[in-house]
Amino acid sequence: MDNYKVCILAAGVGNRMGALSKHINTSILPVNFKAAISYHVEKFPKEVEMVIAVGHKKETVINYLSLAHPERKFTFVAIDEYMGPGAGPGHSLLQCKEHLQCPFVLCVADTLILEDIPVPDKNWFGIAPVKKTEDYCTVKIKNNLVFQLDDKIKTDNKFAFLGLAGIYDHETFFASLEKNKEIKSGEVQVSNGFRGLIENKLIPVGFTWFDTGTLDNYIETNKNFSGSTAAFDFSKGDEFIYFVNGRVVKFFADQDIASKRCERALHLKGLCPEIEKRKDNFYSYKRIDGQVLYDVLNTQIVHDFLQWIKFELWKKIDLSDEEKKEFSQACKRFYQEKTIQRVEMFYDKKGLEDTPNIINGVRVPALKELLAKINWEEINNGIPSNFHGDLQFDNILVTRDPSSNLQKFILLDWRQDFGGMTKFGDLYYDLAKLYGGLTISYKLIKEGKFTFDMSGTSVYYNFAIKNDLLDAKEEYESFLSRNKFDLRKIKILRALIYLNMSPLHHDPFDLLIYYMGKLMLYKALMENGDYA
Repeated sequence: MDNYKVCILAAGVGNRMGALSKHINTSILPVNFKAAISYHVEKFPKEVEMVIAVGHKKETVINYLSLAHPERKFTFVAIDEYMGPGAGPGHSLLQCKEHLQCPFVLCVADTLILEDIPVPDKNWFGIAPVKKTEDYCTVKIKNNLVFQLDDKIKTDNKFAFLGLAGIYDHETFFASLEKNKEIKSGEVQVSNGFRGLIENKLIPVGFTWFDTGTLDNYIETNKNFSGSTAAFDFSKGDEFIYFVNGRVVKFFADQDIASKRCERALHLKGLCPEIEKRKDNFYSYKRIDGQVLYDVLNTQIVHDFLQWIKFELWKKIDLSDEEKKEFSQACKRFYQEKTIQRVEMFYDKKGLEDTPNIINGVRVPALKELLAKINWEEINNGIPSNFHGDLQFDNILVTRDPSSNLQKFILLDWRQDFGGMTKFGDLYYDLAKLYGGLTISYKLIKEGKFTFDMSGTSVYYNFAIKNDLLDAKEEYESFLSRNKFDLRKIKILRALIYLNMSPLHHDPFDLLIYYMGKLMLYKALMENGDYA
């Protein structure tokens, strides 16, 4: 069947998704690194036109689809009322009506299924078993036909409509939907349209159903689709990454970050992927085959990488007197002022006060006291250089040149600025970031291989680390010594980096990273003789 369309309803606010729907439409939330809506798009041939109902954060739906699926034909319909009484899937469908004057497949964006989706060469109704019928439109079936719909009431029905259907008799469907716009659960439902199809034969079709419409269900669906057994969520609610259609698509709630990332990609030309397109909060680039450095660690590859980055990235820059002054101010903003702001964010987030602690058996003073002992003039006296900004082994891709087959390194997920500067930053920040990722394995943290316990002001933490990372750290320390980099300074910056990370992550890793940073700062100051 060729002459049909697909209608995807993606207008809703997603109130049951909590903070995840604050910056982005829920249809764009990643499920195993692909937006939920992409699972619908990829079920259909590329020549099939898709009508997308958009409302809440509509630009995130439009921009994502244009970057992730540029070969597809989309018609976007802006829904005038997508929240409050009178809104709902029935209302959205009626607003899409003029673009659906042919058989079509209806998909609700928060429904994911495993099976292929049939074409609408007949009227069919997607169903799956449920326990709590009052949350759904449920069905009664006889002789393999739907003969009754019960909308959001408690019944003995076993199957519910999962938001997926084929509508062949589109005129009958819309006439029935127009005739009865009754509001149930505060919304105009689509069930009234399907009641009109019962007389024309409405065939139930069973599917394996995953619902992403609530936070708990979304988390569970993500685990099912990824096959993940990870015990810890390392993600952030204001940025997402997608791997779709041979591309990497990045989203940032702050549009300025996306803009500066693209600007910085020009300064990293040849060292990072080339940005393909940018749309407001999104940008995309072609996905490159390879493995991150964490997954191929050995002493030789670490040695090769350090030699490569020393000559290719860490090129010192001569500054004018005015630029030196600007750079010094950027270092102060980035190291000193930002640390104080981030620590306050952490205290507000966790409801904690700055007190002395016993951390892994070591008595550590209050953080304020430690920060006062730092030689900030030395810390803020950086070395201007091109920089990555989040240099750790998860952000370094090891690949092969297609022509020479020689090993190549590609930098991923670079930072957008250094204290507001995009052309250059402090070489020591990259050195300290890399040291931080050699001290603790972020790869193993994501697998939940750490522990944290706190009683009063006493804290204990532990984390797993493998021999290959220990060997890599040894090779790195040798590199620092050979090149006369100041390891004392790097250790202080490493501690500050951990403290700065603490408010950005989930419990309990946020606590671990804070107290680890505090303990490491104390030890670094003691080692330097800055704290007596």
